Amino acid sequence: MNSMHTYPGGRAVHKGPAPGTVRDAFRIRPLPLQWFRGIGSAVAAGLPTLVGALTGHLDYGLCASIGGFAFLYVGSETYRQRAIKLACVALGLSITFGLGALSAATPWLMVLLFGLIGALAVFGFGAFQIAGPSAMFFILTFSVGTSLPYDLHALPLRTLLVLTGGAFAWMVGMSGWLLRPHGPETKAVAGAYRGLAAFVDAIGTDLYPEKRYQAAVQLRTAEAAVSGGELRWRRNYRPTLRLMALSRKANEMFMAAVEISLDRQAAKVPAGTAASLLSIADRLQDPQQELQPKAAADIPNGHVRRLSGLLNEAAAICLGEDAGRGTVEEVTLPPSFSLRRLLSGALNPHSALLHTSLRYGIMIAAAAAVAYSLDLNRSYWVPLSCTAVMLGTTVLGTAHRAIQRTAGTVVGLFLGAFLLSLRPEGIYIALIMAVLQFIIELIYLRNYALAVIFITPSSLLIAESSHPDTAVSFFISARLTDILIGSAIGIIGMLLLWRRASSNKLPRALAGVIRMEGKLLESILSSSPPNRVTTWTNELENALIRLRLLYDGALAESVGRRNQASSWWPALDAVQHIGYALITAAGNAQNHAAAREASSDYSLLFEQMAQAAERQLPPDLANIPALSSIPALQIRDRTAQSPAFKSS
Repeated sequence: MNSMHTYPGGRAVHKGPAPGTVRDAFRIRPLPLQWFRGIGSAVAAGLPTLVGALTGHLDYGLCASIGGFAFLYVGSETYRQRAIKLACVALGLSITFGLGALSAATPWLMVLLFGLIGALAVFGFGAFQIAGPSAMFFILTFSVGTSLPYDLHALPLRTLLVLTGGAFAWMVGMSGWLLRPHGPETKAVAGAYRGLAAFVDAIGTDLYPEKRYQAAVQLRTAEAAVSGGELRWRRNYRPTLRLMALSRKANEMFMAAVEISLDRQAAKVPAGTAASLLSIADRLQDPQQELQPKAAADIPNGHVRRLSGLLNEAAAICLGEDAGRGTVEEVTLPPSFSLRRLLSGALNPHSALLHTSLRYGIMIAAAAAVAYSLDLNRSYWVPLSCTAVMLGTTVLGTAHRAIQRTAGTVVGLFLGAFLLSLRPEGIYIALIMAVLQFIIELIYLRNYALAVIFITPSSLLIAESSHPDTAVSFFISARLTDILIGSAIGIIGMLLLWRRASSNKLPRALAGVIRMEGKLLESILSSSPPNRVTTWTNELENALIRLRLLYDGALAESVGRRNQASSWWPALDAVQHIGYALITAAGNAQNHAAAREASSDYSLLFEQMAQAAERQLPPDLANIPALSSIPALQIRDRTAQSPAFKSS
């Protein structure tokens, strides 16, 4: 593991994240196989088709299987959250299918709806921070609706079949509740402890900022998972209280680990700390696992001793021992859901979501317009391909998706041709589709190109089953042509529309974080009420995560200009250092009160740094005066300043 470079008399400056390359399109991620998603998607999509085939109505089964795509939106949320989400997705899929069938005879209306559905779906999933395939299956469902023979009399039945398939997918997605009602949130909390273990191991290395960021994201994910609202109707639901207590302890340990990393006089994290954190994660998911021995309490350094104490408290909670400060009864209710707060975050000027949604909708509509104006065979495959490649969201990501989709399609066409040459009928079509869907979801996250190899024959099978009199060669040539056209339009759209949205927003986002840090410091020094300090702390934690996401987006916007994006990293690293120093200071019981004049001086200094960032000048982070109660606040190393680039 590489160690970070430390400048004489100054703060350590870490290396920034490595930029991606085109070759990464064929990299297989070392992720676990998605067995539940594979089996669940095969059942949700395959069983309706099988029932249709057995009853002599294969077309009905295929319609119902479209609603089965709702299962693919299963995530790490609680079952209560999942029930609401899958119900909304199932309803949305049936509505988009109905709109597709209604507009099938009006090309201009189809083009308009392609763009509108794509833009609204991307914005909605982004605003509600729902991970998953986003607009992909809404566009797919709409496309299938437009491809069927125009028949208003059959529309209600077809739409009801899609909704029925969605209801069945809801039951499949919720089936795990019968065995492990707290499985998703338990997995999320266990993931937070694993992320925390990796972060603790990375202290003092170049991997420190990356692992700190990943741990912060996993902690937020766990917090969201255990704050699903169950306590609002079951105030004494002990399993949820226990997970919330463990999530809180993980956050406290994260802050303690940050304090250790900021304190240059602190000893290293005791050996075995990461292993103990991992043992808690393992114990959460398997109660038969043994926990590591308790950490020693007689440690001279205060920060290290605090981390060890918190680790022992977390282990006690994990074992069901509600002793000391680890008692689950101390957990308070999470804040209630606020649609206004959620939308204000989505429409934040530093967020690229609005531009991403508009770009998505415009280019999908453009792809549909090109396809229908050229009267291409299976025209809906063009906007569908455009939809798939633009899920990359950046130029490099879109290039990856285009390469993966094209390469996977070429290979998949051979597999599709072989399967179609067997002339499967009835239950064999259902079984083949189920097997293909199982493989797709099993490997999808590892590499998209591998998944497309099996997506292609599945699409060909559905198309051929709907039009059995059409030659197989027709579908194969149409599929390849439409993939190439749709991918090309997606890349053009990414190059032309808001290509540098992330890098253009980076200076203002950096300035916003600096101002937030100034507000938090002012609250700390003026001994503001705890709820105000907590509010600014939470806002800053979220802003630091958003800033890092924005930087990653800027880094992937252009292969040729990534050096300009990289030039922001030293300033970002320094601002993150200050942010986490303030967050840990805010959580300490130590008195940080300062004279009003000193507090005003700090506020002015942070405002000047923010204005410099907005003008794309390096914020002078090295001039922060010494503060005895927060020594880590100082940035004495001037090489951490960034020759910020000019936007074009």
